[in-house]
Amino acid sequence: MTHAPASQQPVVESALHPGLQGMMVRSGRLSHAGMVLLLAVTGVLLCLHAAGWLAAIVVVAKTASPAMPQVQSAIVLVLGVAVTFAAGRTRRHRRLAVIIALVCAAVSFVAVPLAHRYHARDLMPGGVDTVQSRRSFEDRFRVAGGDINFHSHLSDVVMVGLDAAYGRTDRSPARAFSALSRLAGLVFLLELGVAAAWHRWSRQSCRYVGLALAMPLVLLYFGYWELGYLSMAAGVAPLLALGRSRRLLQAQTSAWVAGCLQGLHTALHGFGLFGIAGGTLAALDARGGVRRGWIRAATFASAAVACYLGWIFLYVTVWRLSLESNRQLGYRPLLHSAIFEHRIANPLLSLSGFGEFGMFSAVAGVPLLAWACLSASRRTVVQAALFALPSLIFLVRWWPVSAPYNLDLLLSIYPGVFAACWVSSSSRSRAIGALVVLVVLHLLLWTMLGNGTFSRVWVTDGR
Repeated sequence: MTHAPASQQPVVESALHPGLQGMMVRSGRLSHAGMVLLLAVTGVLLCLHAAGWLAAIVVVAKTASPAMPQVQSAIVLVLGVAVTFAAGRTRRHRRLAVIIALVCAAVSFVAVPLAHRYHARDLMPGGVDTVQSRRSFEDRFRVAGGDINFHSHLSDVVMVGLDAAYGRTDRSPARAFSALSRLAGLVFLLELGVAAAWHRWSRQSCRYVGLALAMPLVLLYFGYWELGYLSMAAGVAPLLALGRSRRLLQAQTSAWVAGCLQGLHTALHGFGLFGIAGGTLAALDARGGVRRGWIRAATFASAAVACYLGWIFLYVTVWRLSLESNRQLGYRPLLHSAIFEHRIANPLLSLSGFGEFGMFSAVAGVPLLAWACLSASRRTVVQAALFALPSLIFLVRWWPVSAPYNLDLLLSIYPGVFAACWVSSSSRSRAIGALVVLVVLHLLLWTMLGNGTFSRVWVTDGR
């Protein structure tokens, strides 16, 4: 490829209208300033989250003793470590290692189901309540009655279909939940395999598969009876990473595919909106200047919104369904305790409230972003920081009503964990450090669940 001589370049620039030249310069400066501002906000929020982790450690040290992780954690950690270390071998060997690990994970999802109770507490209370009877199931999934919940519209349709496939019996709701979890696990593994293949089984992409397999999120694919984790898209971060490619077509295609993937997961559960928002910001960080970044961001966002809301046309015009939006989110009070749905919400500016925020932030995977920021170069961590920003903000005030045992929400509120895994997989030493962080997160998770740390306090009289 040839380049124009340096003597010809001023001629090209001078052909532009002076006002247009000024607008381009101002736009570039504005974009740079905006990017710096976003990164600064992310840095401040990350420091706030880190302070929350310290508060969580203090609370746990005072009130809890370590709890033994379940066998599912051992399985995913062993698979993650094996793939991460195999990534240093030849391309043929690391491709084989990834495929074997994905197959072993798929078999484990079916053969080693997650127990419904842990230390005499329900691990999936929402799902257990839903499958108690046909009436409770049909109250939750009202597709047969002509209504559909907007926050999980596509999941509702899939669940009703699986229930019908199992005969609409008293036992079919539980079988439908278990089948949906395993199907979601297969989609998760397929996305990891496609991401590694798209990157031509590079060492970084194979290490990414290892880190993703070792995340606490993967525990939910062992038959968890809820829907929130369906919003997590493992293939988006590796696809958006191709935005640094010099090939315009490859960069745009990857943004479009990533947007479709994130939109599909958002249709399964509305928490995917944080993935859409974060992915749009991350897409701005593209090689080739401001205009190319905005085009990529628009491509990602438009594809995601289309795949998220396009189903509504079918619901309304073909199936004659009506949509309902009755989902309420709890927000953490700042200074004084509050009552929300008969539970006491401790204020953020208290040791218990701040520690709870830090614990939920930790198990969601935010420490992986901190590790990436500390170990990687500033240039490589920009996209991960932008991806994480929307959920970092939301986590500060969000008060999950049914925590800590409804893990589908706690482990799926932070899609930026995949971007942090991608950055951490850029070298062997960073990946090993990320694995250490993941081991700690598994221990924290089971300690929180086993000891009932941060369990909700019920009130019956509204006071």
